[in-house]
Amino acid sequence: MTREEVNAIVNLADVNADGKFDYIKFCKLYLTTNEQCLKTALEKLEVDSKLKRQHFGSHIEASPEREPSPVPKPSPRIMRRSDEDTFTNKGDTRSSLLATTRKFKTSVSFTVTMGANSNRNSKLTEPNSVKEWQCVQSKGCFFLEEDGEIVSHQYRMQIAQRCMVYLTIKPLNLSQAEGKPSPWLSVDTALYILKENESQANLQLMCFTELQNREVFGWTGELAPGMYWLIPSTTGCRLRKEGQAVAEEAQLVYRDETGGLLLTQEFRSTLSDIFEVIDLDGNGLLSLEEYNFFELRTSGEKCDEDAWAVCRENFDTKKNELTRRGFMDLNLMEANDREGDPRDLWVTLHAMGYNKALELTEACPFVIDVYADKCKPRIKAVHMEACSGQLEKAVCKSVLSKGDAKVMDGYEDIIVHTYTCDTWITSVIENKSDNKAIIHISNELSRNCVNNRGLNIFAVEVAPKSAMVCQHVMPLNGQQEWMSHSSPSSCTFSAWSWCPPAWPCSCSSPGTAFPPSPTLAVVRQAAKIGATAWSWILSILGRGLPAQCTIAQ
Repeated sequence: MTREEVNAIVNLADVNADGKFDYIKFCKLYLTTNEQCLKTALEKLEVDSKLKRQHFGSHIEASPEREPSPVPKPSPRIMRRSDEDTFTNKGDTRSSLLATTRKFKTSVSFTVTMGANSNRNSKLTEPNSVKEWQCVQSKGCFFLEEDGEIVSHQYRMQIAQRCMVYLTIKPLNLSQAEGKPSPWLSVDTALYILKENESQANLQLMCFTELQNREVFGWTGELAPGMYWLIPSTTGCRLRKEGQAVAEEAQLVYRDETGGLLLTQEFRSTLSDIFEVIDLDGNGLLSLEEYNFFELRTSGEKCDEDAWAVCRENFDTKKNELTRRGFMDLNLMEANDREGDPRDLWVTLHAMGYNKALELTEACPFVIDVYADKCKPRIKAVHMEACSGQLEKAVCKSVLSKGDAKVMDGYEDIIVHTYTCDTWITSVIENKSDNKAIIHISNELSRNCVNNRGLNIFAVEVAPKSAMVCQHVMPLNGQQEWMSHSSPSSCTFSAWSWCPPAWPCSCSSPGTAFPPSPTLAVVRQAAKIGATAWSWILSILGRGLPAQCTIAQ
């Protein structure tokens, strides 16, 4: 560094413009520069979503829409604005002035050992007279997005009078061809029931399907009359991105002796399964509402009444709804429009979770059954959304109320809540402090386990006065014993920096926060020179920052 550059830095901290070095302002600029460098590093991490999940968990303030695809029929992310901030208090970023870092090494760990096919909780059993109860059923599906996020149908349910209710959710068993794998049947499913109070934004967690009988998860209890939301959930431990590429691409269409275009038998079988999934009420027909969920998923657009009328005129329908045959012919027409080019068909298949071998690997269809003893429930799919927002809040509340809590050694405001059931383990980190916390997690000692993050070592960032899901853990092989050993190895807090009373300074009063006064020139110069140069300047001046005011690099 030249003498001119050193003088430029010294001049930035010269309050009185009299050529005298102001040590206090220099310290303020030093800490402000460190905070700016930390923010810049975080912004760079956000470019790669996987890297962000590795270092800071999956707690994202707002999920961006998927970038437009160059193919004609992209698979969109169907999202609506989330009211996630009603549970997670992000705090006012304008008040986050100057930061210091405090690190506490922790010795707390959480070890849970489960036997093969463990039955720690009570087994799900049907009510004795459930066959006499009134029943309603609806299907739906979990879809895996490109960034690993999961979206699914969400439902509203109406209960006319107080009654006993029995709810279940399980993977939907499709009629797969012999020898074709059905990986979605091993995916865990759950259902969270929330009650509407004054508005849809004010939802109260009532229960969730925590009891299990084989692949069925259920709940039995009494519900008061009113409107409820049914939010399906899966941990993401089993439903995850494929690791292996498909060796051979399946053929979708072919031409007969006359040159006419036809769908292959394998593709017709796949389309029949897709029809089974999107026929939510299971009546063997597709209504306009059901078809629009399919259209939104595969093209990002809805079919309006006029277009639906044209569809009914040209394809086989019954009671103004599209039949299975009509759905096949609709896809054949799309192939003919492209003169046999299957690229648009593949976009549809990928959006529905199929790979190039026509295997359903990135989706999990499910079926929900609701029984009531005194009235017939009404259930309707209303959204297809990311499994976050209301679901994140519901999971956190359920774990906080039912899980075991342990305070992290070294800081009493960080609490790890762990909920254990027969099939999975969920941990939630609660941050009661006024500062953001970054907790590093290690699962290296776990055996026969898989977590939803796909990483043995990662970190989660928890906002002040909030809670977030840390991880879900499941066995790799449910036929063998498995042990989850989760160890929060360290905790880093971002707090207001301050002048300790023992340090004489010219601040307004000891122990108060530095009032920042960063300028664009300061930031640019600091970014150019770096923290090492700052330390070198201090050594030239023959002084150093007190230990209490240093910030971890």
